[in-house]
Amino acid sequence: MLHNPLKTHLAGTPTIEMKYFMDSFRPDRIIRSRRRTISLEITPDATLVVRAPLRVTDKWILMIIEEKRGWIEKKIAETKNRPASGERHFVRGEEFLFLGRLYPLEVLEGSNAGISLGDRLYIGEGRLPECRELLKQWYAEKAAEILPARVAGIAAILDYVPKKIRISDTRRRWASCSSTGTLSFCWRLILAPPEVIDYVVIHELVHLRQPDHSDRFWAKVEKAMPEYQHHRRWLRENERMLAI
Repeated sequence: MLHNPLKTHLAGTPTIEMKYFMDSFRPDRIIRSRRRTISLEITPDATLVVRAPLRVTDKWILMIIEEKRGWIEKKIAETKNRPASGERHFVRGEEFLFLGRLYPLEVLEGSNAGISLGDRLYIGEGRLPECRELLKQWYAEKAAEILPARVAGIAAILDYVPKKIRISDTRRRWASCSSTGTLSFCWRLILAPPEVIDYVVIHELVHLRQPDHSDRFWAKVEKAMPEYQHHRRWLRENERMLAI
């Protein structure tokens, strides 16, 4: 659970209803920026993140949350009911995703070998205590190897030219497009099926020319990938599986 930066610096004395609300339902994080509107985001770990303009007060944010409370509670419940990778134990036979396929972990007895991929994911017995970190490093290396090539191929077909491609370790976004033309992709995306990766790539490429999420933006995404909604839905419903 993220820390809660919301303070109770609200003007006046809260009503009984507001006191109850503040005690029972608060955003886990508030991010202020030079944006013009307030947005509510339910993260993969079922927490509420509020993105708000710089001058919007905490009281106003609480009022918005209360107004949308039914929607928020519904989305949090849906998120918690989605499949998740669960607690990891890093033992022989435990399965890990890579490009949408599950690979069981195989422990090589008497070996100090790092992670390698065949019909299974292999690791030396002597490296098991650091298995989580080794897997993260291996996934990040694979992402740095595969994702830029995939972006370059799709960009060439669709006639887009990103300035730079970065692999990041963000937990809140699968990808982003900066105002300078840099596309950033979370390494965890490499766990998803190739067609889902392609949807995310197309989504960010379209942002190079269409920075919003208007109807025009989605029309461009659909033109490039007519079945994009299927892959978008898969990512939304299975995002909790894409974790180590």
